[in-house]
This record gives sequence, structure tokens and C-alpha cells, in this order.
Amino acid sequence: MHALFRAHAAPAAVAALCLGTLGLTASPAAASGDPEDDVVRDLSISIDLDEDGVMHVQETYDWDFGEREGLGFFRTLSTELPTDEGRRLYDVDDFELSSPSGAPAEVADVEETSDGLRLSLGAPDDSEETRTGLQTYELRYTVHGAVDPASWEWITAGPDQDVPIERVTTEVTAPAEILDAACWQGADSDLDDGVACTAEVDGDTVTATATGLAPGGWQGVQVDVPEGTFSEATPIYAEPTALERLGDDLAPTTDRISQTLLDAWWAVSAVVVAAVAGLVALRRRSGRDEHFPGLVPGVLPEPGTTLETARLEHEPPPTARHTVPDDLRPYEAALLWRKSTLFLPADFTTLTLVDLAARGHLRLEETPGSDGDDSGPDWIVSATGAHGTGLAGWDKDLLAAVVAAGDGDRIRLSDLDGDFSSAAQKAQSKAVEAFDSRHLLARRLGGVGSLWGWAAAAVTLLLLILTIVGWATQLPTSLNLLLTGATAILVLLGLTWMATSSRSNPRTALGRAHLEQLRGLRRGQAAVVDLSPSPADTPEELTPEEITAQLPYAMALGDDERWAALADARSRMDPSSWERHQGLSTVSWVVLATSLQSTIGASHSSSGTGSGGAGSSGFSAGSFGGGGGVAGR
Repeated sequence: MHALFRAHAAPAAVAALCLGTLGLTASPAAASGDPEDDVVRDLSISIDLDEDGVMHVQETYDWDFGEREGLGFFRTLSTELPTDEGRRLYDVDDFELSSPSGAPAEVADVEETSDGLRLSLGAPDDSEETRTGLQTYELRYTVHGAVDPASWEWITAGPDQDVPIERVTTEVTAPAEILDAACWQGADSDLDDGVACTAEVDGDTVTATATGLAPGGWQGVQVDVPEGTFSEATPIYAEPTALERLGDDLAPTTDRISQTLLDAWWAVSAVVVAAVAGLVALRRRSGRDEHFPGLVPGVLPEPGTTLETARLEHEPPPTARHTVPDDLRPYEAALLWRKSTLFLPADFTTLTLVDLAARGHLRLEETPGSDGDDSGPDWIVSATGAHGTGLAGWDKDLLAAVVAAGDGDRIRLSDLDGDFSSAAQKAQSKAVEAFDSRHLLARRLGGVGSLWGWAAAAVTLLLLILTIVGWATQLPTSLNLLLTGATAILVLLGLTWMATSSRSNPRTALGRAHLEQLRGLRRGQAAVVDLSPSPADTPEELTPEEITAQLPYAMALGDDERWAALADARSRMDPSSWERHQGLSTVSWVVLATSLQSTIGASHSSSGTGSGGAGSSGFSAGSFGGGGGVAGR
């Protein structure tokens, strides 16, 4: 006799078996052709239930190999079903195979899995005794532990077959008169689409018929008999695991807690909402910037001086500014503005290339895309050879990467390769490190997070794992609900924490002084493009050099389209004075600001599932045992 299978099912398999299935994928050892082209023309199943509750099964297959040279077929059988009472086991044994059509008929192999059997039927894998066309096979076996004292329900065919079955006829004989019976069939291997099929009762026999089962289709049969018919039948359950025993011990307590929380759901919801709101308020308060009370907003302290700092209580109105910030490059401006390396208006490579061009170290020339007008504009970039005085380390690295990509000659931005992308990412990392070293923010942007954050993440991950294990191993529902709720609340708080991370990272007094310059620049640019009537905000005139220098900062703050439109209008008014600025035509300024990032491409952007009344109440797959499938080999 085969031993009862008591191994733990993997979580995915357990989930499938909750519906009474066993998902096994056949790996056919095909002699020739595709086994999935086989067809079962007819499947006749005879099941005799004796008084001891033993199932005596005979399955007769009219298997059509077509023109394929087939060895036989696989048959999978379920030996385990998770239930509320525990893991129910079925002892399947006494296999016999014959073939009235004369095909090879050996039980070539019986493979035991954690929750089922996989039979190789027909000829052995290394045999040359193949068959074509229609062949008949008769498979016989017994099943212990599948019958309850007054009922029996079984997935007789499917759902894991890889071949279609044109017709299934199941005849079940009981040791007493059958009171009621039902037949169900479906096409979904998850067993959630059962519809009634024909079930005819004649005394102690029921005949159930299903037709047109596609691969993944199935048939289930349900039988009711007088109480005590199977008085000797005893379901077999696996010994509970240590985790299951722990769940049973905790169930009384978790039941009470779960019910109490469900009864007071409104209070629980209010507490969760209050916790989220409190966390947001706390993070916003802790993220208030510092400032220098003794200095005018936007004025930087003299190097080497130590000034008093304080928390900023109210946002001062910005003072219009018409020059770029002091000692703050465009990418640094974007980091300071957003307090994050993510979701910046423009990425590091784009901002730095435009800034290098604005300062005369690169030349950008608009050119048609390589695929013509449909591909949009492209840009030819080349180094001007200007002296590198005043360039930061990452500026020099990106400039060197451009020169290397073009071997010292001009190159299309769309042709920049993986070496350039790698160099740009390294340059960005250097830029973030340099930004952190200036202490413009209270916390580093390139850090790995706080100890509290990692601890909270570890607790959330542990709870998530416990929740998955709890549902997979069918621990008490109340315990699983508590674990699920606690995990969901922690995930919600964690997402809130992450969403407010930038708000909770205050700018230092020095960072705030630089920010006031950015706010002033933004106001000044708005005054220029909006033609503000305020003489204090609107300059008399901006030179091409000043407009060009401010373009990358407008891109860093997300105001590039209006500023580029201004540059476009000014260059149209006086083309001659703009000729030496990156060699751009009068219509290129808007295109430069809005298309450069997409031209470089994402690869170079370094920002970061009948009759009879037994089934009248509907099909419930969770109570059905059996299941399995067939596949050609």
C-alpha cells in the first residue's frame, strides 16, 4: 500500500486544493508529435462505493492519438484536501491498467508528490511500442478515506488535463438506495464556474454525464444516501503541524478580539484615520525649515561666520530676482526644491547638459531625427574646448563622457550609448554626494534611511509573511483577519511615512537662504513672462546671456516652457544677438526645453489570477475531494 501523503503543501498548491484540485503540469516524453493534439473521445468512469467507504474505480479511456506516435498518457490524482477540520488525506492504491485495443498497458511509473500522485501509463519512456489513432485503456484503482457517513462528493474528471474530453459518463453505485444526486461541470480549472449537468438516479446507481470538456474542464458528482450507509467509513486527517496546533490554541482568544473589533469597526476606522492624520501633521511640523533671523531672506552668510538660526514659522514673500542663484547649479536647485532625487521636473543629464551649453562648454545644434520628421528633433552635441574653470566635479565627468562618446567629434544625443549612460549615473551619484556634503538639508538624500524606518519595514515584512503563511496553512480565520488588518494598517502608515519623507526633511538655514534665491528667481521669471505691471518685479531688459543662463534653472523648477517661449520670442526679435548661443535657430528654444530629455531617452535618464436536488443550493468546490487530470505522453 502507498503510504498516506502527509507532506506540507506549498502555499500555491494549498490554495488550489482549497477548491479540490491538484495542479500538476505534465512534461510529456513524446515519441513524436504534440501530445496536446490528442483527444479523449469518451471517458467512462465506474465507481463502486462499499459499506466500508472504499471507492473501487475503473476509468475507461477512448484515447485518440491521431497520427502521432504516442506512448500512452499521464494521470494525476489528488491525495490531499485542506478542510476546516484539517488536511484530509486519501490513500490511493491498487493500480491496474489494461488495453482492450492491444496498446501497451503498463503502470510505468508512480511519482509521489507532496499532495498527489502522477502515473505514467502505457509504455515505458524508453519504449518503441508507440500507437497511433484510437486506443482504449482501462485504469483501475481504489481510494480509502474519501467517503463520509451519509454522503460522497468527488471531482471525477479534470480539471488539470491538457487534452479535451468530448464526453464523460460517470456511474456511481452505492450499497444503499441513493436519495439524491447531482452532476456539475465547468471549464475553469479553478472550479469556480460549476453548472448543472445530467444526473439520473436509478435505485442505488446514479449516472452523470458531461460533454465538451476543453483542457482545464472538469466534472464533479455529488451523492446523498441514508444516514449510516457508510457507518464504517472514517475520514483520514493528517496530524496537525506545530503551527496548526498553535493556531488552535490561539483561536479562542483571537475569536474574541476579532469579534470585538468587528463590532466596533467605526472606532477602529477612526483610530486609523487619526493615526494617519497625526503622522502627517507630525512629519510636516518636523520638516519646518531653519533660517537666519539676522539676515534678509535670500542673503547668504559670509564664509566662516557663525550666525544664530531658528525654525521658520511663516513663509516670507519672495523678492523678485533676475540672476541665477549664488553657488547653486541647476541640478542642486532641483534637489533643494523637491528635497528628493525622485520625480524631478528634469533629470540630471538633461539639466547638466543644458547648463554646460548655457555656460559655453557645449554646443547644441538642432537636427532632424534619424527617421525623418516622424521621429521628432534630435540634437548634435560637441565640446567647445572652453576652459573648465568653475566646473564642479560631476560637470567635468559628464563633459568628458560626451567627448568620449563622440571620440572627440560631434555626436547625436540619440546615439549616446551605454558607456555614456553609466558615466552619467556615476556623475549623478557624485553630484548627490556633493549636495549632501553642503548640508543644505537636515538629512542626506543619498542615505539608507533611519534605524526606525528599517525596523518598521522589518516588522511589516514579518507580519506580511505571517499573514501569507496563516491563510496558506488555514490557521483560524479570526487570527488571519487580525494579521491581515495589522499588516494593512502598517502598510498604510508606511506609505504615509514614505509619501511625507521630503516634507519631514527640513532645509538648514543655509539651504533656506539658497531656496529664497530660487523663490526670487521664480517670481522674477514669472514677472518677465507675465509682463507684471509691478516695476519692482520686472527688469528693464534681460540680455541673451541672462535668459540663456536662467533656462536650466527654469527647467529645474518646472517652469521651462514659459521661459523657453520668452527666449524664442526674444531671439525672433533680434536674431543676430543670439547667434552665438549654442547655434540654435530662433524656433529651437522651446524645443530644447521640452524635448531634450526624451531625445536622450530613458536609458540615459539617471534620475532615479439535470435532475436531482442535491445541488439545488449551488456548487461549492471547497467540499469536493478528488481532482487531477490527464495528458498525453
